[in-house]
Amino acid sequence: MAVKVLLSALMAFVIYFFTISMHGANIITWIYGAFLLYLFISMIFTGNINKYRRIFQFVFAVLFTISFIGNLYDERGSMAITQNALFESEIPFCHLVIPVSIIPYALTKTIIFPARITGHYAAIVSMLVIWLTAALTIGRGWCSWACFYGGLEDGFSGIAKKQKIKLLPKSKEIRYFHFAFFSFLILMGVAFLSSIFCEWFCPFKLITEFTPIVDIPSLIATFIFMSVFLIFIVILPILTKKRTQCSMLCPFGAMQSLLDPVSIYRVAIDTDKCTSCMQCASVCPFNAIDIDTITQKKGRPEITCAKCGACIDVCPQKAIKIEFSFSKALAKKCGPNILNPDSKLQKFFIDLLNPKYVFMFSAFTFGVVISSMLSTDGMRRLISGLLSALQLGGN
Repeated sequence: MAVKVLLSALMAFVIYFFTISMHGANIITWIYGAFLLYLFISMIFTGNINKYRRIFQFVFAVLFTISFIGNLYDERGSMAITQNALFESEIPFCHLVIPVSIIPYALTKTIIFPARITGHYAAIVSMLVIWLTAALTIGRGWCSWACFYGGLEDGFSGIAKKQKIKLLPKSKEIRYFHFAFFSFLILMGVAFLSSIFCEWFCPFKLITEFTPIVDIPSLIATFIFMSVFLIFIVILPILTKKRTQCSMLCPFGAMQSLLDPVSIYRVAIDTDKCTSCMQCASVCPFNAIDIDTITQKKGRPEITCAKCGACIDVCPQKAIKIEFSFSKALAKKCGPNILNPDSKLQKFFIDLLNPKYVFMFSAFTFGVVISSMLSTDGMRRLISGLLSALQLGGN
C-alpha cells in the first residue's frame, strides 16, 4: 500500500509539471491532469493495466485529432498539403515514417520526408529524440502507451462484446505479413527516395493531412487511404477486437518490434503456472501470443508484443508478468535470496522496484509527456467549438 501511495504522489508531481505547469495552469490543464491522475491511481491500485491504458489512449487519440486538424487550419487554412508546405518542408514529421526514412538517408544522405529539421513540435530532431528514448525504455510499449494513432484502434476494438472473426489460428501468418510489408516499404523507399507508406497506404491521412485530388494517381491514393482507414482502423478492429493496422501495416510498429530487445522491460510467461487456457492469446491485440507460444512453452510472447497488459490482466493463473530484461542475470549474480527481505525497509524498496510498478510508472509518464500539449489543446478547441455552436443555436 505504501508503495502505491508513493508512486501515486510521484505521478501527481509528474502530471503537475508536464501537464499543468508547462501548459498554463488553467482550468483545462487541471481537468486533464485530474483525469490522468485518476487513471494512474485506478491502474496501480486495481492492478488492471489494460482497461485504464485503453481509456487513456483512446481519449488521447480523439483529442490529438482535434488538435492536429485545428493546428493545420491555423497554419494553412486547410487539411490539404499545399505546394508551399512541401517546398518549405513544413509537413509535421510523423513517427510512422522513421523506419522508412532512416535507411534512404543512410545510403543517400537524402531526407525523403518534407519536414522541418528543428523549430517545430513535430520536427525531425524532436521526433527522433522521442523515438530513441522510447526504444531504450518502453520499446514497442510506445504503441500501447504513447501512440496517438493506436488509440483509435483501441476504441473501435472495444465496441463489440465478442469477436466476430477469430485471428488466433492466423497469428503467425499475420506477423509474417507485417514484416514482409515492412521490408517492401523499406525497399520502395530506397528505390524511389520517397515515403511510399505516406503516399499510398497511410490510413491516417483522413484525420490529419492529405494530398489534394488533382489527377488520377491522387484520386487512386485517396481511395486507398479511405479504404485502409475503414477496413483496418474501423471494421476489422470491431470484428476481431484486435489492432489490425498496428499488427499488419504500421512500419513503426514493425521497427519497434525488432528493436524491442534493447528495452529494459519484457513480458514473461511462467510455463509452470500456465495451464494453456489460451485466454491470453485470445485477448492479445497485437497477435503476439499464438497457440505455439503456449504449447511450446516459449516463456514469453512473440516479438510483436507491445506490453499493453491485456494478457497480464486476463490470465487466471497469474502466470504472466512484466520483468526487467536483466532480471535473470541479476538473480544469477546475487542469488535466489535477493527477493527475500530481512526487514520492512528492505521489503518496501523491493516492492518499489517491482518491474510491474516501475514499468507502469515509466510508460504512463511517457504517455503524460507526449499527450499533455496536444490533449489540452484539443480540449480547448473542443470546448471553444461547443460554446460557439451553443451561441449560434441560441441566436
